[in-house]
Amino acid sequence: MLGGIYFLARTIDKTRAKLQGTLGPYKIQPGISGYLFEWLGITEEQFDAAVRDASCDDDVVQWVHAHTDAAKYAGLNEMLINRGLIDPERRKTFLAAYPILIDRPNLTNWFEIFEIDDKWMYEPENRGKPGAAPPVSR
Repeated sequence: MLGGIYFLARTIDKTRAKLQGTLGPYKIQPGISGYLFEWLGITEEQFDAAVRDASCDDDVVQWVHAHTDAAKYAGLNEMLINRGLIDPERRKTFLAAYPILIDRPNLTNWFEIFEIDDKWMYEPENRGKPGAAPPVSR
């Protein structure tokens, strides 16, 4: 949580990566960041500009607070922490993107899925597997 909003820090990080051309296998929309923008009533383009102009996370937080309704944060946070992948048919559509779900059928909460998947996709033993991050070129 950053600035009283779940997923804001991750969305800032992903946006910075997008702006630098280093987003890799991650995406901004569709997904949780898209829900965040929609709920707060801002666009991805507006958020991109705020991140581009910011010198640190606190600058982005200040921008978000100035351009959104703080009364919406509790509802947004409640929706985000309870958002899950429960429907078996819908779950099947995410197996290619999140192969950890094959080995971990108990995972349903998106925050848990992202946390575990982020670790899995960068573990050296998973390099080259579907869903793993591509090697970093130097």
